[in-house]
Amino acid sequence: MYRRLRNDSTGSPPPELSTQSLSPVDATTKSTNMAKHILSPIGVNEGEILAYDVNVTQNYTKSRQADVINQTVFDKTYLFKPEYLSLTGKIAFHLKSIGKWKRKEWIQFARGRIPITMWLPRYTWKSNFLVDFLGGLMVSVLSVPQSLAYGMLVGVPPSYGLITGIIGPIIYALFGTSKHSSPGAFAIVSLMVGTVVESFGDVGSTNGTIDSNVDLLCCRENKPRVSDGDAIGIAASVTLLVGLFQILFGLLNAGLLAVWLSDQLVQGLISGAAVHVLTSQLKSMTRISNVPPTSEPFQNVVFYMCFFKQMPDVDYASIIISVICVVLLLISTLVIDPWLCKKVPVKFPMELVLVVSMTLTVHYTRNTAYEFQIPTVGQVTSGIPAPVIPPMRNAFGMMGSAMSIAIISFVIHISLCKLISKKLQYVVNSNQEWFALGLMHTTSSFFGCFAGGSSLGRTMMQVKCGTKSQLSTLITSIVLIIFVCGGAVGCIQHLPKPVLASIVVVAMKDLFIQIFTCFALRKLSFVDYLIFAATFISVIVLNVNFGLLIGVVFELLTVVLRSQWADSSLLGRITGTNHYRRLGLYETANDIPGIKIFRFDSPIYFGNSEMFVRKIHQACGLNPLIVRGELETENKKKDARKEKEEEDAEIPKETEKETKLEVTTHQAKVLDEKHAEPEPNPADQYERLTHIIIDCSTIIYVDLMGQGALKDVYNDYKTIGISVLFANTNEHVRQNFETSQFFEEVPRGRMFVSVSDAVDQAELEQRHKTETVQTTAAPKATVVPPVAKSVGQKSVPITEPVLVPIQSSASLVTGIDFSMKENTAKGGKFPNPTRKLRVPSKLSLMEELEKTDKTQ
Repeated sequence: MYRRLRNDSTGSPPPELSTQSLSPVDATTKSTNMAKHILSPIGVNEGEILAYDVNVTQNYTKSRQADVINQTVFDKTYLFKPEYLSLTGKIAFHLKSIGKWKRKEWIQFARGRIPITMWLPRYTWKSNFLVDFLGGLMVSVLSVPQSLAYGMLVGVPPSYGLITGIIGPIIYALFGTSKHSSPGAFAIVSLMVGTVVESFGDVGSTNGTIDSNVDLLCCRENKPRVSDGDAIGIAASVTLLVGLFQILFGLLNAGLLAVWLSDQLVQGLISGAAVHVLTSQLKSMTRISNVPPTSEPFQNVVFYMCFFKQMPDVDYASIIISVICVVLLLISTLVIDPWLCKKVPVKFPMELVLVVSMTLTVHYTRNTAYEFQIPTVGQVTSGIPAPVIPPMRNAFGMMGSAMSIAIISFVIHISLCKLISKKLQYVVNSNQEWFALGLMHTTSSFFGCFAGGSSLGRTMMQVKCGTKSQLSTLITSIVLIIFVCGGAVGCIQHLPKPVLASIVVVAMKDLFIQIFTCFALRKLSFVDYLIFAATFISVIVLNVNFGLLIGVVFELLTVVLRSQWADSSLLGRITGTNHYRRLGLYETANDIPGIKIFRFDSPIYFGNSEMFVRKIHQACGLNPLIVRGELETENKKKDARKEKEEEDAEIPKETEKETKLEVTTHQAKVLDEKHAEPEPNPADQYERLTHIIIDCSTIIYVDLMGQGALKDVYNDYKTIGISVLFANTNEHVRQNFETSQFFEEVPRGRMFVSVSDAVDQAELEQRHKTETVQTTAAPKATVVPPVAKSVGQKSVPITEPVLVPIQSSASLVTGIDFSMKENTAKGGKFPNPTRKLRVPSKLSLMEELEKTDKTQ
């Protein structure tokens, strides 16, 4: 904060004004000499004013009381509207704004809900269509084998994986805001849907035999395969619930929900889910069937115990095909694709090559000596089924799983979309993505599809191909429609299942690598590493749903614990300015006499309200409760001493004369030493403190317990004469104060717009107290030093030091005055306080008494 000063050449300068704490009248006053005003720092000594100009007046006065306005006056002057801070106020404000919309705004709102109506009319067909067509064609080649594999992962016929890659992407192309996202079947979400199918599916008649020679540990949880009809119905039901939840989150404006799921939590979640995907595909890659499912908690341990126990019974043909496919896929990903991308922006379709080659190999070796005895996909019906309403028999039981799938599907999708949009410099609307995914899942569920999301491989393929819009997604869906309805889907009945399992496992390779790279987090941030590790282990040991819950709880717990150990500091004023910074970090930051500026860097809530009170006691150097107790004890001692003196004064003179002669020298010496010096006042051991200013700029939220802590601090320090002021309180916190009756105990006049205004007010009150003491004090020959009313109001002598004659204890008893002479006190000389007074002997006492009798 700076003050305005005029040039001295125009005459005497007018009273200065504070640019931060102008009164309403001064703020609206227009001066013709405004161009002559310059800024000069306030709140410093006269010698500390910076030399801005040779004609600048160096002397200035302190802020007047009219210059310092509190928060209430500031809000009234500048028309603050607190009603817009409440929830109902916000709704009313938005409704009021919507009521003012015209036809243009309504059309723009409708087009914003259907983004294709915004980008399709401006689409450049000549330059962009060819790129989008080639990109969609390449993605469709990659989608065929992946969709078949993910359909098998869910537990439905593989052809429904292709249907999922048709219906859902068409809906997303109409309502999505990402230009490169490729929605459809996705491994992590497919695994979660498959878990629901296993949990709620009825036992079918196919593959329902259990080998009685297998140990009970391996087979007691083993359930026969769910029938295809039940699996399709359960997958469609949970997908419908997922879509409804996502639409609801979009209506609740829950786009910020992804912010609560940190990157480390999402990485731990999908990495743990990748381990579940690998575990589920080991059955198809090795043809070991009698193993328990992994959908229930702690079943992974049982699965691997049973799996390794049955290793001698593996099918070597399935293992050979799986190893060949994994090796070829890795060579394509690590060697061929990097070399090919340098020449053309496409990926080598190794997945499609394996699907076609293995299908033809199995087909032409049937009924020959080279026939492979491996499981295949089987009979697949072509065409797209008619839409039907999914069965909702177990809708309430699926609610928890559906909500988890909805959140995870959105988080993975929006993370990938924002990563690409930031790289390619366009905007993705999070709330609109909720609607797009919700409508995609809701609509596709009527066709028997299962929930999905954006696939990393397909999305990155679109980015490498340089696609410009979601038109490439529509082209991919058209190619898949031709494949499904043209009869080509019937050719995959001889496709080996180990091939599809290998495609799924290799698609997770980046997530497996991520498991090892995330362990390096412990060197960067140990807390973030713990979040990743806790989520990752929870997903593996339990399942994805419990892992998500535990990860979120653990993440929020770390936030709560870190806020409980919030930092606090005392601020000082930078010399020559009105900037306030932390003491000790800036050499030019100095403490203000009698004023402490305290800052607490955290919200104040039930978890850290006690620590806030403790921190402010430590920073200010005194606990008001302890000081108040010491003052009460001292007052009780003074009252007892006064009562004793009054009782001694009522003793008859005859008894007093008899007592004089019986007092020994030792007793007189003891009494004299006891009353020679007054006992120290507890207020003297503390620094002179008058005001505490709490900087609330970093306090963004205060709950009821936090408000109670603030009121306790204000009232406790008030009892010992120390004023507490509040500065930089934001609007939401003040609104909470209004609704919670906070201002019934803390006056509104104690709130200030800035720390500078609060300091000006505190210095003004200090000067008023000093002036009041000086005007009310009358000159006397002897002045008793005033007793401090409180710790913060320790008085000092304001006239020339005059010593008061003190009557010793011996004189009270003997009637002889052994005190210091008054003329010494009037001379202004103070005796040595450590010097002991000479106590007269018993003989001298007798002589003095005889002289007194003779004179009488």
